[in-house]
Amino acid sequence: MRPTCCYLLFSLLVLAACTDPTSDVGLNLLGESGSLHTQTLTATSFSPSSLVDITGAAPRVLVGGADDPLTGQVEASGFLDFAGEFSGAPSDAISAVQLRLVRDYDFGDTTGVLQFSLHQVLAEWDQSGLKANTALTIGPEIINVNVATRDSLIMIDLPASWIDANENLLRSDNFGSEFYGFAFIDNGSEQVVGFNSTSTTLVATSTAGPTTFTVSSTYTKFDRKTEPAAPDEFVLFQDGTGPAIALDFDLEFYFSDRSINGAVLTFSADTIASQHTPPNFVRPLLHRLQLVAVTSDQEAPAILVGEADLTGEGKYRFSGQDLSVFFQSVFLGTLEYDYLELRAPVINNGLNTVLLYGINAGNLSPRATFISSHITFDRRLVSSGKS
Repeated sequence: MRPTCCYLLFSLLVLAACTDPTSDVGLNLLGESGSLHTQTLTATSFSPSSLVDITGAAPRVLVGGADDPLTGQVEASGFLDFAGEFSGAPSDAISAVQLRLVRDYDFGDTTGVLQFSLHQVLAEWDQSGLKANTALTIGPEIINVNVATRDSLIMIDLPASWIDANENLLRSDNFGSEFYGFAFIDNGSEQVVGFNSTSTTLVATSTAGPTTFTVSSTYTKFDRKTEPAAPDEFVLFQDGTGPAIALDFDLEFYFSDRSINGAVLTFSADTIASQHTPPNFVRPLLHRLQLVAVTSDQEAPAILVGEADLTGEGKYRFSGQDLSVFFQSVFLGTLEYDYLELRAPVINNGLNTVLLYGINAGNLSPRATFISSHITFDRRLVSSGKS
């Protein structure tokens, strides 16, 4: 650890003074003789990363397939587990079971068909931290589903053979722990749809009336069949299937051991090119990005540095106290990381896409601006603890 605690404490106090690093509050802390200046760096690297997205525990699951001229061909398989208590008596016969899937997302050819097969999951699974390339154990096909309309509610009546085989389980007090859910496996779709887990239900009708089981776990598995084809001047970002984007700046050369007052990272997008699609094709734009720092410890979670929404000018701007404190810690040598990465928030779980300008795009290239002051310290006094 190169700097001293006193030096770091002073720097963090300056950063915490205000959200706007050039405000009067920040200047007052620095004193009237303090002068602020900015230094802007362009990214030294900005390219697709190998990140595998986490899709477990998301508020929706995706099902289907789409062949996109920009992002490539993908398939999505959804998994839903259910929980609840049977409302009838243990002896009440179950006459019907229906899945009610509430649709809240579309990607791909909206005039195309949605086809998937329904399977039962055969083994327990934990949705927490589940990555989008994880295979779950499933049984044989229960029923094949073909949806030719864009109805928001899709109702699937399970066959009598499945009801007969699972009636005791549906009535059991251990349903939540012994039933492992359903898998929705793509079967030649031309679009990907999302089902809202909060509104989706499994309804069993018995002589006592209907029992509604609610979703307890969610997961989406993605399979990329062909690679994206982004234009040369852009780097493509896509939620769900990836790619995410790895990046970095040459920070140490300019800012080693320096105190800063603020930081702003800007990434420019071409929103028109991002949404240029064939007729009747939907490719939602990605409206929010996260910036994280990935460390050399593969077991440690990435450090969330900040979040930014897409502006009307087509830019993601990361700023604020957390971002400034992160870079201040890096500059002072108290925090290390391997590289930075742009990610989509886990809660989104879609295939939303954006084309970001790369490092050769001039004024539109990824850039970081740091606000700093000319402050000098007597390191001999600070390091020795003298005042």
